[in-house]
Amino acid sequence: MLSLKCGGRKLGLSLAVGVPFVLAEWVLFFVGAAVPVYIIFGLMGLSGLREITRYENHDSLYYRLNPATKLAALFMVALSSTFAGLYLGLLATGVILASYATLLHGGEKLKLGTLFTVAVVWGTVWGSVSGRLSFLIGAEANGTLIDTSFLFRQLTRLVATEVAVSGVFLLALILVMTSTPSAVMRSLRKIGVPNPITFSLVVGMRTVPLLLEAINAIVKVQLMRGFGSRGARWFGPLYVVIAAVFALIPALIYLLRGARNTAISTGTRAFGAYKTRTYFSSSPFGLADVVVLVLGAAFLTCAILL
Repeated sequence: MLSLKCGGRKLGLSLAVGVPFVLAEWVLFFVGAAVPVYIIFGLMGLSGLREITRYENHDSLYYRLNPATKLAALFMVALSSTFAGLYLGLLATGVILASYATLLHGGEKLKLGTLFTVAVVWGTVWGSVSGRLSFLIGAEANGTLIDTSFLFRQLTRLVATEVAVSGVFLLALILVMTSTPSAVMRSLRKIGVPNPITFSLVVGMRTVPLLLEAINAIVKVQLMRGFGSRGARWFGPLYVVIAAVFALIPALIYLLRGARNTAISTGTRAFGAYKTRTYFSSSPFGLADVVVLVLGAAFLTCAILL
């Protein structure tokens, strides 16, 4: 009987310590995972995502560059991100993000680019460190010392690395915002990329803005009809997420209906009937393209050598 009582006390003590430990771990996990969702759907919104994923006509440096130059710069930045040190990678991302101010509605694009970078960095870093929560919380619950080297060394280095990698995404968005799909397709064909690959890329560049626009319209209709109106105001981003999930099927149906028009359009233009194609206009290649390519090559060289 004495052993049973002692065992019961130990079981009760372990439950009293274990249950709050598990609850704290799950609460921290969901709070951390909710931050990028709140940034994208609450601060940026679907209209903000649509703003940085569609082409808009303007006259500045990026808009005048040849799409092939931007593709080459994107490739060099992506390749250098595997070699660049922390400071060099952070510098490249900072320069790319600051250049958003030169785009159409530069202040708004800079704000959206910053929020997008924070969401991407937070999401990737949180996915990497969430597995360490159990060790940190367990050390705190047991009264042992926490390994601060993870917080001040590994975590700092991980954040800096993800910030450097996010520069590749920012540059890819610049390509989408400053080049028409037809211009990208024309540049890819000139460097010998097969038609099926170029067509897939162009359809993707065209489909993403249409999908976001359709989802945004359906979400607004749901909110106008009172969806989430009885909930707390700070639950607004959550209602937008739920409404966006409900809007996926109608938006996909809308895009599938438009796919028939795309097939008819490509068929009437004899797409794929010949190995080579002619174009009404060509993208110029000027001094700015040479400067950008030289700077990209210099950055890649520094990243490899340093």
